[in-house]
Amino acid sequence: MGRHYDTWAIAILGVLSAAISCSAAVQAINESKIRAHTQFLADDMLGGRGVGSEGEELAIRYVAAQFQAMGLSPGGEHGSYFQKVPLVATKADPSMTLSFRIGNKTMTARYGEEIIANTPLQEENVTIRDKELVFVGYGIQAPEYEWDDFKDADVKDKVLLFLNNDPNTDDPEFFGGKARLYYGRWTYKFEMAAQMGAAGAIIIHTTPSAGYPWAVIKTWTGEQFALPLSEPKVKVEAWITEDRIREILASAGTDLQTLYDAAQRREFRPVPLGIEVSIDIQSTVREMAGTNVLGLLPGRDPQLKDEVVIFTAHSDHLGIGEPVEGDSIYNGALDNASGVASIITLAEAFTRLPTAPRRSILFMAVTAEESGLLGSAYYAAHPTFPPGKIAANFNVDGINIYGPTRDVVILGLKKSDLGTLFTEAAHQQGRTALADQMPEQGLFYRCDHFSFAKIGVPCCTLDQGLDAVGKPQGWMRQQIDAYIENHYHQPSDEYDPDWNLQGAVTDLQLFFQVALKVANQEQMPHWTPGDEFEALRK
Repeated sequence: MGRHYDTWAIAILGVLSAAISCSAAVQAINESKIRAHTQFLADDMLGGRGVGSEGEELAIRYVAAQFQAMGLSPGGEHGSYFQKVPLVATKADPSMTLSFRIGNKTMTARYGEEIIANTPLQEENVTIRDKELVFVGYGIQAPEYEWDDFKDADVKDKVLLFLNNDPNTDDPEFFGGKARLYYGRWTYKFEMAAQMGAAGAIIIHTTPSAGYPWAVIKTWTGEQFALPLSEPKVKVEAWITEDRIREILASAGTDLQTLYDAAQRREFRPVPLGIEVSIDIQSTVREMAGTNVLGLLPGRDPQLKDEVVIFTAHSDHLGIGEPVEGDSIYNGALDNASGVASIITLAEAFTRLPTAPRRSILFMAVTAEESGLLGSAYYAAHPTFPPGKIAANFNVDGINIYGPTRDVVILGLKKSDLGTLFTEAAHQQGRTALADQMPEQGLFYRCDHFSFAKIGVPCCTLDQGLDAVGKPQGWMRQQIDAYIENHYHQPSDEYDPDWNLQGAVTDLQLFFQVALKVANQEQMPHWTPGDEFEALRK
C-alpha cells in the first residue's frame, strides 16, 4: 500500500504543480504589463503609427524585441520576425470636384465636408465624365434570401448610388434581422459595383447605417493603402452625406425617403435618377511595404506541432492627419495600441507555462488594418502555416478600459464551437459569455479575424462586456457610445492613466484559457453547421 500511496502522491503533486505553474502563467496577465506596453505604443513619439511611417517602424521593432526577449522564435520571412506586406499608397488631391448635372443645372459636393472620393485603380489620373447616376438600393444579390437589387438592369459604365447596411427587419431568418451581414458592409458595395462593370460607386452615409459619424469618413482624406491590384475595381469609390444627396436628388425631382422606402422591398429595381456625374481625381501613387510581426512558440506534440493557434492585433493606426483642436497625432491608444499590448502580454503568459502547448502558438501584430484588414489579408494569402493547419484565430482590437464586468462579449461566439469553450470558461470566472451586442454594426466583418474566416479558420475577436460591476444598467453602453462619438479615429484616442484595466485583465485571462484549451485538445475547432464559412473549412 505504501508504494501505491507514494505513486498516487507523486501524481497528485504533479497535477498540483502543473496547476500552480499554469496559475503563474495566468497571473502574468496583469494590469501593469498591459498598461506599460499600451502607453509606449500610443506615445506621441510614434506619431500615430501610420502605415510605413517611422512611428510604425518603431512599433514593429518594439514588438519584435518583446517577442525575442521572452524567447519566441522568429515566425516571419528568412528566419526573421517580419513579413513584408507589399502595398500601394494613393493620395487624392483634395481640390477635386464631384459635380452632378441635372439638365442645365450643375450642383457640386465639397470634398471632405460633403463627399469623400478616391480611386482604387492605383493610377495618377482618373476621370469620370457625364456618367448616369443610378440608385441601386442596398446593391445586394443574395439568392438565399430571394433578393436581387439589380434584377436584369444594365448598370455597366454608370455611377451607382448605394444605401449602406442591408435590409433591416425584426426577422432573424431574413438578412440576420437587426444584425448586419457582409452584404451590409461598404466593401461589399464597392465589390458589387466592380462586378457589375460600373464606372463608380457612391455610398450614402448616415451615422446609424455606418456605425460611426462623418468625422470618421473625413479621416480617409489622407493616404489610402491597398494591396497590389488583383481583381477588377471601379474608377471611383465615394461616400456622400445624406443631407447633400437629399438636396441634389430634390433638385432632380426625386425624394430620398421615397427611394429608401422602395429599397426595402424585394421587387425593387434600379432607379435612373436623371443626373449625370463627373469627377477628375489626381493622385500621387507610390509603392511601399507594411510589416507584420510574427513570434512563434513551437508546440511540443510531434503530431500536432505543425498545427497552430494564431493571436492577432493590428499595430497600425492613422498616423498624422488633419488637426482637431490643435492635435494632429491620431495616437490610436485604445484602437489598437491596447490590442498589441494584449498579445504581447498573452505571449509572455504562454512562455511561462511549464511545458509548451501541444499545438504551436503564433503571435502576430498585423499592419494596415485601418486600410481594410490588409496585413491580415496578406498573411491569409501567404500564410506560414497551411489554412487547414490553422486551428483558430483569436483577435484583439481594443480592450475594456472601464472596469470589471459580469459578462464578456465575443464577436463570433455562435459561429463556431469556440463559443462553447468561451461559455464554459466564462462560467468558471463567474461571468457570462455573450455574442455581439451591437450586431447592427457588422463588427464581425470589420476585424482582422475576418481575413482568417475567409480561408475557413474558426475565429473570434474579444469585445468588452456591458454589465459593469458597481454601475447602473446601461452605463457601459453609454461609455462605448461616447467613445465612438468623440474619440474613435480621432486624435483624442490617447492613453489615459485613469483607465480601469481590471476588466481587461479578466477578459485576457479568459482568452488565454480558451486558447490553451484549443492548443491542447485533440480536435481543431469547427464552424457551426450551416455557418457561411463552414464550406471553406471543409
